[in-house]
Amino acid sequence: MLKREKRREREIALERIVYLIERAEKFKNIDYELSRRYVELARRISTRYRVRIPRELKMRFCKKCLYPYKAGHFRVRLNKSAVIVTCLNCMHVRRYQLRDRNVRGA
Repeated sequence: MLKREKRREREIALERIVYLIERAEKFKNIDYELSRRYVELARRISTRYRVRIPRELKMRFCKKCLYPYKAGHFRVRLNKSAVIVTCLNCMHVRRYQLRDRNVRGA
């Protein structure tokens, strides 16, 4: 019986996640349902192989309905300490804390 190479599996999974989300970004103006399916597959891969989706990629789609954000389908508001993104498909609200770059850790 062969032993699974989990580290290699996770590397491949991360490559596929990045590829799928980039494809979703490319197709969001052409076929919105297809781009949603790409995001759904990326989420499924991340849960199966226990790989985190990078933060930059995670901010590109709605966590609830999994539709990529495209012009006219989301609202962005700035608060003192956060960026508030509202998905206009499902009205889900996400808050991203602003990181203060001037303050260094003590």
